[in-house]
Amino acid sequence: MFHQPVKFTLSNVAALKKALRTRYASIRSSHADEAVAASFGFKTYAAMLVVLHQVNTSARLVIQTDACLLILRLEQLGYSGLSPRALRRMVWEVPYPDPWHEDELERSLRGRFAPIAANSQPDDVM
Repeated sequence: MFHQPVKFTLSNVAALKKALRTRYASIRSSHADEAVAASFGFKTYAAMLVVLHQVNTSARLVIQTDACLLILRLEQLGYSGLSPRALRRMVWEVPYPDPWHEDELERSLRGRFAPIAANSQPDDVM
């Protein structure tokens, strides 16, 4: 199963929570917090916040969300009958404000793997 890579920032966490609560209005805010934290691999929302505040301004941390962990935590909190397929799709389709790849990084990766033109001039050999 593929997992959505997400840049670990406050705004992306908030976007995932908002999408979850928009799709399922019956989910309480604190339960949505706990479920979102579980989808990122944390046992509690408080544990996630500690790490999130440490890395939000100083590091580029990209993590993968796991919709199965999201569903499991919601079921533990008493929400049954949720569609795993719908939740997986929701996690993939959230409009995350902070993309996990920067334009500069993407350009450098594309340039690295671009083929060399047949009519290009070879570099001077020492």
